Amino acid sequence: MPSVLPPGLPDRFLVAHALDAGVTRRRLRHPSLAAPFYGVRSREEAHDVRALALGYLPKLRAGEHFSHATALVLAGGWAPDRLRSALDVTALPPIIRARGAGVRGHRSQAARLRLMDGMPVVEPAVAWCQAASLLSDRELVVAADALLRRHHPVLTVDALEAAVAERDGSRGVRRLRRALELTEPQTDSVAETLLRLDAREAGLPPFEVNAEIRDAHGRFLAYGDLVHAPTKVLLEYDGQQHRLDDRQFARDVDRLDDLAAAGWRVIRVNRWHRGAARRWALERTRAALLERGWRPEASQMVAARRRK
Repeated sequence: MPSVLPPGLPDRFLVAHALDAGVTRRRLRHPSLAAPFYGVRSREEAHDVRALALGYLPKLRAGEHFSHATALVLAGGWAPDRLRSALDVTALPPIIRARGAGVRGHRSQAARLRLMDGMPVVEPAVAWCQAASLLSDRELVVAADALLRRHHPVLTVDALEAAVAERDGSRGVRRLRRALELTEPQTDSVAETLLRLDAREAGLPPFEVNAEIRDAHGRFLAYGDLVHAPTKVLLEYDGQQHRLDDRQFARDVDRLDDLAAAGWRVIRVNRWHRGAARRWALERTRAALLERGWRPEASQMVAARRRK
């Protein structure tokens, strides 16, 4: 059995502080303690970004804060898995940039911060702008959609637009503006955003996101993931809950019957629709749109008017 640690040591602590408190180096190497970062020990393993950031907190210097993709996740937003295993730490002058395994160090002249679980974190709108240096164009749209999501949004479109306006003339601001143009504030999931972007790149018309669908008598039928009301074509992404939850599955059956009775054509896509299967699903959507009167030329004219 490992020896009991001094009661004054917190759950996450610096090795130097433990040594000063009389803890031996042998005890600090015991597998009951995790070592999330060099010079830090924790009583528990870090399994997500929040726990990882808390593990780094004893090492965070005055003038440093969490930023970029890390700040997005801490605010309840989204970042790709490839960015979640390391932390974004930004230093304000005259502090030098943070270095070390598991850390992406940055520098900034100023920052608007808020405390989250005792951690200084840059505001989410600013974090989204910062994360453009780490994210692809598609990922930048996904991250914005996640912040503006339909349920419990992190912030508003106005907040994102204001953050981008503050960067007018700076490097990368054009990418941010392009991403904002493609952002939809009513999205429910990353998968929905990617499906919408795929449909756009396939040359399909703009779809309303999570729009209300009612029958001819005004009775509510459903919220549609991607809705093209003029042709009554609905493109749906079925997440795993549609397959694993019996009640959800039963509701889906009734919902699809109601939509069909009201004249809607529903094309369903799930996680297995990738590559050729994804293209095939989008071609089926195109065929349904054309069959119901959609003309690509008209959509192009509408898009051109919007750009003006």
